[in-house]
Amino acid sequence: MKMKALTVTGPWKIDYGPVEMRPLEDDEVLIKVMYTGVCATDIAIFTGDCSFVRSGEITYPCRIGHEFAGIVAKTGPKVTKFKVGDRVITDNGVKCGKCDACLRGDYANCKNDRSVGTINCWPGAFAEYMYMPERHTYHLSDNIDFKQAALIEPISMAVGAMRSYEVTSDSVVAVIGTGPIGIGTAALAKKRGAKKVIIVGRTPWKLDVGKQCGADFAVCTKDGDPVEQVRALTGGLGVDYTVETSGGLDTPMQAIQMTKKKGTVALVAFYEHPIPNFEIDAWTARSTRVIGVMGEPGNMQMSEHEFATGLNLEPIITQIVDFDDAPDFFQHSQETKKQRIKALVRIGADK
Repeated sequence: MKMKALTVTGPWKIDYGPVEMRPLEDDEVLIKVMYTGVCATDIAIFTGDCSFVRSGEITYPCRIGHEFAGIVAKTGPKVTKFKVGDRVITDNGVKCGKCDACLRGDYANCKNDRSVGTINCWPGAFAEYMYMPERHTYHLSDNIDFKQAALIEPISMAVGAMRSYEVTSDSVVAVIGTGPIGIGTAALAKKRGAKKVIIVGRTPWKLDVGKQCGADFAVCTKDGDPVEQVRALTGGLGVDYTVETSGGLDTPMQAIQMTKKKGTVALVAFYEHPIPNFEIDAWTARSTRVIGVMGEPGNMQMSEHEFATGLNLEPIITQIVDFDDAPDFFQHSQETKKQRIKALVRIGADK
C-alpha cells in the first residue's frame, strides 16, 4: 500500500509522490492527516539554511512536518486508548520506549529520541498518514476544529514559555516576534490574566493580528528603538517577563534591556547564525534570569487544553495550501514570507 508524501532530498529539492507504507507496529496508531502547519524550521530544512543541517543533526532525505492533527485510521493490537475514528494530536518527538530513562517513565531524558520531521528524523506529517506510538498520541477535544488543532504544536512552545513564569494579575509581559509562537505567547499571557501584554515586531499588519489575539500594545521597530518604546509603556521600569521568539540577532540583547532588574527572559527561537556583540555583563548586572525553552513532555496536552478552554488563534492562519500544491509553495516560500503568519497544508480535510 502506498501514500503520498513530501520529502526534502537536499537544499531546494523536494520529492512529492507515492511512497510505500510500512506495517503498523503493535503499539502504534496510524493517523490520517487532516492539516499540517508549515513551520519556519520546515522551510529552513528545505533551503538548507538551518543550523541543524550544518551541524549534521538533520540529514537528507528528511520528511518534514511536525504540526498536525488527524483521525485514527488503524490501531495496533496492543493499543488500548484509541479506536478508529478518534480525533487526535501527537507529540513532536518520539522516545524509544526501551532505554533506562524511558523504562522508568523519564521520557525527557530518552537516550535515543527522534524529533518528528527534524533532528534524527521520525518521518514527518507532510504525508497522507502518520505513524505514532500510542504513548505519544492524545485525544483532541471535539470543540477544536482541525485547522486550529494544527496550531497546537507551535503553541505548545508558548505553553513552554509560560511554564517558566507564573503570570499574575500584576504581570507585565513583552513578546518579541509576530510569528505564530510570538502571537500565541501574547494571547496565552493575556488569557492567563496578565495586566499588560506588549508585542514587539517590525510588520504593522502582523502586530495588528497580535492585538486581535490579545496583546494590549504593539511596538513597531520601524518607529524607533523597541527598548525605549517598551520602557515608555512601563513608566521606565521595564517588563517582568520577556519572551523572545523572533530569532533575530539583535533581539536577545533587546529582550534583556527591556526587562526590569531581576526579571526573566525566555529564549524560544532558534538562531541560525552566531549572535555577535552579546553583552553578557548587562545580563549579569541586571540580575536577569535567562532561560531556554524547548518542547517537553506535557506541553502538547496543556496546549490542547488552552484551545479547548477558549484560546482562539484563527487570525494567524493566513494561507491554506492543497497538498498537491505544497511543492510549489516551498519553492516560492522565500518570496511569500512577508505575506503570511501561518500557512497550513490541507491533506485529508475536505475543502
